[in-house]
Amino acid sequence: MLVLTMVGTLASGPAASVSWASASSNMNEASAEDVRQITVHIENRRFLPHVIRLRVGEQVRLVLKNDDVELHAFVLTDLLAQTNVQVEGNGAPEFNGQGFYRVLLPSQGEAELTFSPKHAGSYPFFCDLPGHVMNGTVVVEE
Repeated sequence: MLVLTMVGTLASGPAASVSWASASSNMNEASAEDVRQITVHIENRRFLPHVIRLRVGEQVRLVLKNDDVELHAFVLTDLLAQTNVQVEGNGAPEFNGQGFYRVLLPSQGEAELTFSPKHAGSYPFFCDLPGHVMNGTVVVEE
């Protein structure tokens, strides 16, 4: 399985560049036992669960499963800015000047985001597709 990892940060302008590192999924720095997996199901235009609790510094694998018959997006504001995020699955990740922005998930699609939260706080997530009023919150504690 191919893993794409953003290395460094994105910049805007003509000198902007993105570096990617690829590795097989068994070459992650943390072993599978050290990674906390949380699965979020998308069904009937809802995220389940809609509240996710994490700790600063813990390795997290956020598995997003779109069980709906339509395309959805998963946008997680601010939490993943300037953070190394590994993205796997058949979703389509998008990045901006701060790093990971969102992933588009086709019907019956799945994406995995592996990362470590850097800062405590409350971070909203939502689907930003027109007419989709879906949201939730990631709470990161010390």
